[in-house]
Parts: sequence; structure tokens; C-alpha cells
Amino acid sequence: MALTGITDDSVRGKSSSDGDIAKLPLSQLSKMIRKREISSKQLVEIYLSRIKKYDGRDGINSYITVAADSALKQAEELDKLTTRKTFKGPLHGLPIALKDNIDTKDIRTTGGTNILASWYPPTDAHVVQKLKQAGAIILGKASLHEFAFGITNNNPHYGPVRNPYDYSRISGGSSGGSAAATAAALCAASLGSDTGGSVRIPAALCGIVGLKPTFGRVGMGGVIPLSLARDCIGPMTRTVMDAAMVLEAIAGKDPRDKESTSKPVPRYTTLLGGGLRGKRFGVPKKFISEVIHPDTQKVMDESLREIQKIGGVIKEIEIKHIDLEYAADFTVVIAEAIYLIEKYLKAFDPQATIDKYLDQMGPDVRELFRSQKGAPESKPVPGYVYVKTLREDCVKVTSGFEEALSHVDALLFPTTPLPASKIGEDVETELQGKNVNVFLTYIRNCVPVSVAGYPAISVPAGYSQTGLPIGLEIVARPWAEDKLISMAYAFEQATKVTKAPTLKAK
Repeated sequence: MALTGITDDSVRGKSSSDGDIAKLPLSQLSKMIRKREISSKQLVEIYLSRIKKYDGRDGINSYITVAADSALKQAEELDKLTTRKTFKGPLHGLPIALKDNIDTKDIRTTGGTNILASWYPPTDAHVVQKLKQAGAIILGKASLHEFAFGITNNNPHYGPVRNPYDYSRISGGSSGGSAAATAAALCAASLGSDTGGSVRIPAALCGIVGLKPTFGRVGMGGVIPLSLARDCIGPMTRTVMDAAMVLEAIAGKDPRDKESTSKPVPRYTTLLGGGLRGKRFGVPKKFISEVIHPDTQKVMDESLREIQKIGGVIKEIEIKHIDLEYAADFTVVIAEAIYLIEKYLKAFDPQATIDKYLDQMGPDVRELFRSQKGAPESKPVPGYVYVKTLREDCVKVTSGFEEALSHVDALLFPTTPLPASKIGEDVETELQGKNVNVFLTYIRNCVPVSVAGYPAISVPAGYSQTGLPIGLEIVARPWAEDKLISMAYAFEQATKVTKAPTLKAK
């Protein structure tokens, strides 16, 4: 982890309440800054102190690069505005971490790969520009599974990201650094990217809120891409209100992303009071029960009872064609990723090809890409299969969600079928006495939503018997993030299950 600008002086004189301040939600920190109860610089120093104490290769390892110098400089400039009672926007003075596949002009963007270890993009990504316009401070770049292509975040180049609730467990991926940093209060909030669950899965495993908006709601210009039809940027926060604040700031049309929408961005933070009374929730119980850990089932059952207690109506449903999820996702993403990543690498090296850099990739990503590049033993996706999948299988999955949501207000799943597995279990883990594929199992409840392009949010729902977080995934109709956030907020306020992890100093 690159860490600059932290000296002993910068962590001296901090009060015993600094840890409590670091864990506060964005909404409260924002009020404190505006009332001048704390300065932006003081807040940045608190997070830098915690990063120095708890992060790095021997700690949680959530950051690849900590931009201490530039963050302190940004904070000083924003504090000058604060003294004049001038505020850039709703995130004024709040330190945010970015998944390290999001371009930053003045901070290296590695994509979690050694290939880009010294890469400084020519411009900021659109979402970074939006964050800065809203007054946010970029605290650093969070670790990820290499090229965002995996769910463990056991990165062979930068080390594994450790789950703040149990350092022997995975943080989830691919946005595992963002999730761990947010859960451990090493930033005020973060951004992740989600192609098949990469915001929601680590959010669930690390006990935070992770929001995947409707495909096209947030512009993807300047983000290392995986899929033309799946990639989304989403907030990763400690509360639902905070997710609403961040989404409000980053949503909107992006000139560099033709898939981004020009639909008006609602004031999500003002639309949280709807409650759940009379809301109808569809639960595909048969699908869920086929692959689930007993602790996850228990938390799911408790969540459904709580929803009913506060006025929600639970209805058992079937989502047609959901069994096509793996083919509809993997066939498309692996074929598109080859083209898109190679295209991105050409900005770094005009002569770049996947073949040229294949041997510099970690084993899992290397084998995925090699299988598509004509190795003798490989079975690459034929063009006709890719087109058929897009035109038939993906359409069927989407139609299944459309029909299911025509009768209810939202769908409910456990975000992941099981809590966080152990670091090192990269291929298989145990579930109900059987070895299961790690990748396919963890994405199972998230991928279908990504194929459909619908918005979804993971909220903390409870804990396993060993204290590992378990998340509830709520899925809504396209462009209904306002209703999705309102329902998640009502569930969060009714359950109040979140408890901060106990961290170990290095």
C-alpha cells in the first residue's frame, strides 16, 4: 500500500472519541462540518490515523493507495470555504474511498493488477468529477479482485483484503477493499463497481449497505470496464441514508457513456419516509432454499418476520427463467471483458493486447482470459453463442423479473447464500457438508438481477453464529431507486442490527 503524507505529528493529540467520530454516518459528519464542530482536515487526519493503525499488508489491507497529501490539501481548501459558510455540495469535506478501477488523474489507478501499477489516467472518471463537484475528498484507492473479475478479493499482487469481522475471512469481491474500508471506518463512505454482484456481495459479507443502481443511472466513463451491458457504479456506506446521499451526488448523464440516462435524478434523501405498510414483497423461496447456509436461512426468516411485523406483505413467487442466470451472465461478460480490457490497456500501452500481458496476470484471471484466446485446451465462447445469449437467454431472464415484479413492489433474497468463507478457499468452500464452487455460489442471488439490469440494495440483516455479517438483498423495478432506498431505510430502522467490528491494531 502506497502511503504518503502521514507523520507522527499528524496523529498526535487526538481525543479518545476519534474512533467514534470515524464510525459516524455521512449525514451526521456533514452536519458537524457545516456547524464547524469538526474541520474537514481533522476528519481526514482521523481516517489517516486509523488507516495507519489498522490497514496495510499486515492489517485489513483495504487500500492499494492512500492519497494522504492530496486529501489533506483538499481538506484545507474546503475548510477555507467552510469558514465563509460556503459549501461546494452535499458531500462537502467528506473523505471517500474509490475502488481502484475508477480513474483518478492525480492518483494511480491499478485495476488491482501489476500491469497498471504505475498508471496515472489522463482524466478523472465521470463519477470522480461528480464527487468533487459535490465537495467530497478522495481519500485513496481501495483494493479489488484483479480487473474486478472475481469475488474473493484475494489479490495475488496486492494481498488479500481481510474481513473486519474476522481477519481469516474474505471481504468478498470484487469491491472488497471498498467494503472493508467502509465497515472498518477507514473512510466515511466508498464507491464500488457491480457487474454481477461486486457491490452487493462484499457489502453483505462486511456488514454494510451496498447499492447497485439501474444500469445506466450512473455514468461509467473512466471506469475500467468488464461488460457493456452489466457494469454499474454504486455507493458503499454504513447507512441507507448515506447511500442515498452518494447516489444523489453521482447519478446523471455522462458524456463519455452513451448508456447513461438523462432521466432526472430524484432527491433520494428526501424520499425515505414511506415505510413498509402495505408493501408487497415477492420471495422465491424454492430458488433460495436450494443453496443456503443454515445461519443465512435463519437470518432470512427473521427478516421476513420483521417485514411482516411492520406492515409488509410476503408472497412466495417464482421467477421464470432464473435458471439461465449463469449462462446469461458469464457467456456475455467473459466475451466482452476481453475486448474492453484490451481496449482500456491501449491507453496505457498503444501496443497492448491481452496476450502480451497474460503472463503478468494472477492465476485465476489469467486462466479465464486464456480460455477465450484460443489455448489448445480452451473452449472460448463462439460468436453465435454470445449473440444467442444476448438475444434470447438475457431477454428471458429480464422477462422473468419483469413478470415477477408486476405483482409485487420488490423482491427479496439473501444477498449471498452463505457468510464469508476463509481466505485461501479460492475455488471451493464447504456448504452443508458439500464442497461448492466459491465463485458460482456467492454470485447466485446477485447475478440474475445484473442480467436484468434492475436496481438492488444489500442491507445488513443479521449475523451468523460466529458473528459474520449476513445481508438482505432488495430488488425493485428499473429506475425505482427512490422506492428501493425507502424500503431499505424502513427495514434498517426497524431492525437496527448493525454492530461495528472489533479491529486489531497491527
